[in-house]
Amino acid sequence: MCSFRPNKRTTFTSDWSNQSHLPSLFGFIQSQPNFGLLFDIDGVLGRGATPFPQAQEAFRLLCDPDGKALRVPVAFVTNACGDAAAKARIISKWFNVPIDPDQVIQAPSPLTVYKEYHKKRVLFIGQDNTLEIAHSLGFTNAVTLEDVKAAYPLLDMVDHENRRRLVSIEYSGLISFIRRLFAPINIRCMCSSVHLCLHTVIIMLGEPRRWESHLQLLIDLLMTNGKPDHMPASMPDEHIPLVACNMDLVYMDQAVLPRFGHGAFLTCLQALYRQFTGHKLHYTSLLGKPSEITFRFAEHMLTVMSRRMGYTRCIDRMYFFGDNPDVDILGSNLYNNFIRRYRHVSGGSGDYVQEQRVSVADSRMFPSSAELLPQTARSIDAVLVHTGVYKPDEKIRQRPSYCHRDFQGATDLVLPTFEVQDCLEGIQMILAQHNFYPSVRKTEKS
Repeated sequence: MCSFRPNKRTTFTSDWSNQSHLPSLFGFIQSQPNFGLLFDIDGVLGRGATPFPQAQEAFRLLCDPDGKALRVPVAFVTNACGDAAAKARIISKWFNVPIDPDQVIQAPSPLTVYKEYHKKRVLFIGQDNTLEIAHSLGFTNAVTLEDVKAAYPLLDMVDHENRRRLVSIEYSGLISFIRRLFAPINIRCMCSSVHLCLHTVIIMLGEPRRWESHLQLLIDLLMTNGKPDHMPASMPDEHIPLVACNMDLVYMDQAVLPRFGHGAFLTCLQALYRQFTGHKLHYTSLLGKPSEITFRFAEHMLTVMSRRMGYTRCIDRMYFFGDNPDVDILGSNLYNNFIRRYRHVSGGSGDYVQEQRVSVADSRMFPSSAELLPQTARSIDAVLVHTGVYKPDEKIRQRPSYCHRDFQGATDLVLPTFEVQDCLEGIQMILAQHNFYPSVRKTEKS
């Protein structure tokens, strides 16, 4: 059963075993789609390394009659941060169709259009393959916190191994060398390749392995505008730009209770910064679901895909398939509100509803310098599936909210437009609504 929410419950059923009858049933068949599809991956298209059979059937409906290529603009949106090319290969194998790496939108993917940062000295925080990810996003001057620790070894006293290392060097008769080596002037001379300047940006891809050490050094850098060898005259209420990817407070694994995610690390950083400075920590950008930035970038990529397919119709409507109301559905509804505000401000024909206006933090908006294709979608519909974390017997509004601080006040936007058993049911519904059936072979005219 497919249900429409919140107004009323409707059903959609169709026998797709013989698709040759569709043109006569639905009349004029569209030759080009004016819509795009966005999918969460885990819980929607598959679980772990195994695709859902319903998802495989759904993707056959989105392909050409030979089943060799997608004919609907599609992108995959996940809060992961890894090798997009590897994930694209997995999805391609699942559905036996070519998938480009840029169709896999991960939490840091919007950084590819942050051109103003690409040549600047940028500090990346993460775990595995941090520099490789930075370079794949277009950054040419990236460093890690390990570089900073090597440049300023006296900072990380939370690391007891580092303490013992310094004591060992001192007892080896090298204390004078250490003092000379790490004097403020010599630090800058020795480590000019990693020294952070006022225009430096900190980009946090995900939680680090050593939270205590990273929290100490990040606070040092934020409080000193990237110069941890300089004592600030006062506690500044502003700091160097800070971008955070993936705000998930927790995630589910094999344990009975949720595990801490990157959002938990951000919560610690926010609390420590306020405790030390008396000021609120400011984010230049928050990337990943449910941020409007990620959904705006997803629309940008759908337009890219549509043009690659040779279509001339604009993306007029978007659909997001997700299994998590607090992330997928919230993000879709937030972006729907963004579209309404955008069309109101830009003089579009879309009706502007005053009640749907919400205060949007700057951290949830693209910088003006971001290079994006025009925004054309008039709406985005949130499609909630039952194959993942959400269970139909849950009361969505009564669950605890795990949203990031900058999304407070928007957490009631968790009701989907459509609720379906699986993505196959949703795809059938959407194709019927738009009279677009790419998998149906056209009959030759006599």
